[in-house]
Amino acid sequence: MITDWIVASSDVAQASVLSSHLGVPPAIATVLLRNGVSEPAAAKAFLTAALSAMPDPATLKDATRAADRLIAARLGGERVTIYGDYDVDGVTSTALLRTFFADELGFEVGVYIPHRLREGYGLNTDAIRRLAESGTRLLVTVDNGSSAIEEITLAQALGVDVIIIDHHQVSSPEPPAFAHLNPHRPGCTYSDKGLAAVGVAFVLLVELRRRLRATGAFSGRPEPRLERYLDFVALGTVADVAPLQGVNRAFVREGLETIRRTPRIGLAALLKRARITDINARDLGYKLGPRVNAAGRLDDATRGLTLLTTRDPSEAEKLAGLIEAQNDERRDLEVQMTERAHELCAAQDAELQACHILVDESFHPGVVGIVAARVVERTGRPTFCLAREGDLLKGSGRSVPGFDLKRALDACAHLLLRYGGHPAAAGVSLHRRELAAFVEAFDAVAATHERVLDEGPKVADLEVELIHLDARFLNEFERLGPFGHGSPSPLISISGLRGRARLFGEGHLRVEVAGTDVPIEVLCFGGAAHLAAFETDVDVLVTLERDRFRGRDKAVLRLMGLRPASRRP
Repeated sequence: MITDWIVASSDVAQASVLSSHLGVPPAIATVLLRNGVSEPAAAKAFLTAALSAMPDPATLKDATRAADRLIAARLGGERVTIYGDYDVDGVTSTALLRTFFADELGFEVGVYIPHRLREGYGLNTDAIRRLAESGTRLLVTVDNGSSAIEEITLAQALGVDVIIIDHHQVSSPEPPAFAHLNPHRPGCTYSDKGLAAVGVAFVLLVELRRRLRATGAFSGRPEPRLERYLDFVALGTVADVAPLQGVNRAFVREGLETIRRTPRIGLAALLKRARITDINARDLGYKLGPRVNAAGRLDDATRGLTLLTTRDPSEAEKLAGLIEAQNDERRDLEVQMTERAHELCAAQDAELQACHILVDESFHPGVVGIVAARVVERTGRPTFCLAREGDLLKGSGRSVPGFDLKRALDACAHLLLRYGGHPAAAGVSLHRRELAAFVEAFDAVAATHERVLDEGPKVADLEVELIHLDARFLNEFERLGPFGHGSPSPLISISGLRGRARLFGEGHLRVEVAGTDVPIEVLCFGGAAHLAAFETDVDVLVTLERDRFRGRDKAVLRLMGLRPASRRP
């Protein structure tokens, strides 16, 4: 719990001018300025987050070429297979393409998702040979492929064209794919570089619709309404921790509305299991995403794919129950492995000053990425957690702000069998005999990154009086969202809060605040230790959410910081 914070200084005059231009409370204008949005036109675009403002899909390099190849495959009756990935981004990308092709084009495609434990990440030569033998002539990779030179060269030799849809860093030289859609490709002018793979796939569908329109494919029938598919895009974008900036804001905002209005059968079953009643971006990342991921982490990701695409309510209920059980198992493993990881950190050689590379027999390959993230949260150091698999070590790493994990691995490539990823997360595979050399090499690279050991007091984005948390403020505040990576929920400081505190559930704290325009409650999960603090007035540091479940309208403040009141109301 944070006990020391200050309120960020702000330009009151500039906030007042922006507030007048937009017709929003000054506090909302203050948050916009904190986000670097100062011009009225840019602020309006930020608050609107309209899908119509997305960049021209034709500027995504090879999008038109890929769309035309898909049209040719459909007209020629070629066998097309989507080669996905086992995480949420890969599963939702696969679900998006498969569902769109079937529903809008009457075009059934095959699907292949590699098994995490048996095959690992990305394309593999055995799978490509099997797919070619089964008749696949066009392979569409999603969330992988940007560095698969050997595998795509093999596919080409076997008479299989490959379209890559990806967002990971691109190898040099690039794979010899028929088309390669990745905003990070050299020479790609698509302006939004922060797309998840499912976002790249959606951009392709926009271009595909345009190319189909040009051929007269929609004569006498309605054009596909692509916003119907933004539920997939929203889930994959948030779960993959893509920055909620630019077009991603529109994807997630519109996708959440799609889920609220008409959730797919599988998503509805998952929402019920997760006890989500009024979904927001946080729920996508912390509740739905982990559940869809659980299937691929522990067993077969096709279970999650089937759940997202099924039209059978009984199948959806059954699959949601199985995935819920797997998620419970994943949670238990995560707790055990995190405890072990912290023990290893404490015992690790003091010479490792810049990173943690943790290896243990108990580590499950499907959960190592989560555990690495937990270690980073505690230590502030780039971390890899590696599981043993015979003579090999396989695992995942997580980074800290400002340290590019993928580039760091480039410097260690001679020690690795396989690796890939992006600045914040990566996967590796190496021989056990290379572990000591890898530890030394990676630590040397990590040592070049300056760690910030003392960040000083936390900085609140703004200070708000309870009396101003009215319905109008909540309406305008919602327009700042969706909140998540790259666009965090503003930290709000409130002084002299008084309320009735009580415990609920297993040690959770709820504080009801009276005398306000809309009902307000403060929530702190696992916050039983702070019950006594609310016997007197307190200052709180919170994030704000709105709860409209079953027609109510309530402001929910999630407690991030707490201290004795510095001034009385």
